[in-house]
Amino acid sequence: MFRWVDYYSRLLKANRILASSLLSARCNAWAVLVAIVIVNFHWPSASAQPSQPPAPLQTKPFAQPTAKPETVPPGAKSESDALEAFNRGDYTLSRRLLEQQAKREPTNFVPRYNLACCCAKMGDTDACITWLLDAIEKGFCDAYILQRDDAFDAVRRDERFKAIISGWQDILIARRDANLEQAKLLFKEGSYEAWLDTDLRLAYWSAFEKTAFVQAREEVTRMARFADTHVFGPASASKSPTSATSSTSPATPPPVPRARADDAWVVVVLPSRKDYMRWAVRTYGADVILGGTSSIGGAYEHDAKRLVSMDLGPTLRHEFFHVLHWRDNTQRGQLHPIWIQEGLCSLMEDYDLDETGSPSPAPSWRTNISKRLEALRRLMPVRTLVTLPPLKFSGQRPLANYAAARSLFMFLEDQGKLTQWYQHYVDHYEQDRSGLTSLLEVVGGNADELDSKFRTWLRALPAVRETLKLGDPSLGVEVEAGHGEGPVVTAVQRANKGGLRKGDIITGINGRACRDVAELVRILTSMRVGDIAEVEYRRVRILGTATITLSARK
Repeated sequence: MFRWVDYYSRLLKANRILASSLLSARCNAWAVLVAIVIVNFHWPSASAQPSQPPAPLQTKPFAQPTAKPETVPPGAKSESDALEAFNRGDYTLSRRLLEQQAKREPTNFVPRYNLACCCAKMGDTDACITWLLDAIEKGFCDAYILQRDDAFDAVRRDERFKAIISGWQDILIARRDANLEQAKLLFKEGSYEAWLDTDLRLAYWSAFEKTAFVQAREEVTRMARFADTHVFGPASASKSPTSATSSTSPATPPPVPRARADDAWVVVVLPSRKDYMRWAVRTYGADVILGGTSSIGGAYEHDAKRLVSMDLGPTLRHEFFHVLHWRDNTQRGQLHPIWIQEGLCSLMEDYDLDETGSPSPAPSWRTNISKRLEALRRLMPVRTLVTLPPLKFSGQRPLANYAAARSLFMFLEDQGKLTQWYQHYVDHYEQDRSGLTSLLEVVGGNADELDSKFRTWLRALPAVRETLKLGDPSLGVEVEAGHGEGPVVTAVQRANKGGLRKGDIITGINGRACRDVAELVRILTSMRVGDIAEVEYRRVRILGTATITLSARK
């Protein structure tokens, strides 16, 4: 589940972000990089060199102020006052309040970046460069933001600022290595493997079996290819601010999608079960193991540039789409509302392969929710859905809101209008950030007619079976959820010579990925008794395929 985190509060007018230190390990590569930059470009003051080592960031969202004053986090008002002071030009007050915030939050790059902006506006170039370096050391690594921010217009000709821009690729590599080392310290219970995907700028840290890990990387590439082809389209050809050329073409997406030259690297952690539970409790609290938030399967923390997924299926797909969408937002200087964030990134949680082997979104338990709401006449009007604030979207009837958002994007994709809608939306973002105008333009008609078309489509969409009943197609085994690689066989119900055994992990059926019980049920109920299933499985370290004739569940 993605946690709504608005980043760079002054730049994107976001909610408050608190970054807390989890580690204090020094990254020697980062220290060496900073030293090289300082020596080569003759900084006038030794104080320009950041003195604290980088630390991982764990961003947490905060609620908007309510009637209960105790719900407002400590320091939130002072930060808000600092941003208000900045916006009205009172840089002296803003600087003082931001310095207080930076002292309270020693590993948070946000106040340090804002201090750099404030000092630049005040004409204090030395302090601006000092705070900017400190922000970079603490995790700031978005060249697109830095290049667009007019707060730095007065210092862009400074040789030190130019040095930062010209050395940005080295900064990105150093940040990648620091973040990966921090992930290794946080996630270490088990046998892990590291892997660098230079095309997508992903640094993996995986505790999964080697073949499953390879399949997971292939799945991520498949999602990136779908995103390039069906969603972001020409956005993938946008020029990087510090790059001379683009790495892709809008007309013919490359066989292997590629990140842009100034995109920050993201660490993808596929942890052991024990490490995942520790991370989840630390991130979300004890409710994770007490049942309150047990459905959380991972998250993408944009400020920390870290993706964590407990499974190699729907959660990984969802969170990786967040990576791609945040990259697109950052490149464009936009911040899309939560219904787009979550609806778009839920779209490929469940998919099928067409006759060409390309993925397409499939009906799921989420569309089942939307169908039930529509039948009960309780489906939220689209005009209301697209204007829900983040806290209401995620805090009030979240399953219904996520389901409606995914269903709406699946409707667009099914109509062949998803790419067209996204392009219209990003082109008209300043005119209507909700996305409703683009929906009406692309689908046609007014808001009531849009609702009518969407509801009609939902009624015709087939419901997805969420459990197996007596008489349904069956592999002749009982399964349990497993730990993210696929359902685990717990019992064999009939003679199955050469087939599945107790303890086998089912990873695919007839070429379709099968990473959890929901996917297994969805695949089996799309087949019939007597059909042949080619079941891919892992038996300890042996990979195999079992040919099974589906029988009626007893």
